[in-house]
Amino acid sequence: MTPVDEGYVTFRGYRTWYRAVGDLGSEHAPLLALHGGPGSTHNYFAPLEQLADERAVVVYDQIGCGKSD
Repeated sequence: MTPVDEGYVTFRGYRTWYRAVGDLGSEHAPLLALHGGPGSTHNYFAPLEQLADERAVVVYDQIGCGKSD
């Protein structure tokens, strides 16, 4: 089963939501997907999770967007 980790990183009073799918300890560099903004979210990156068998895929929501504060 592919590992999934979701959570928040707090910085200067703001919480940024992230989702990491796959093994972050793999020898392959993770794919970090940056959404357009402002007002966009991570949702359209869901198909990228299919790549997690080869390398970890990390998505996040910018501050003020989606699940971030």
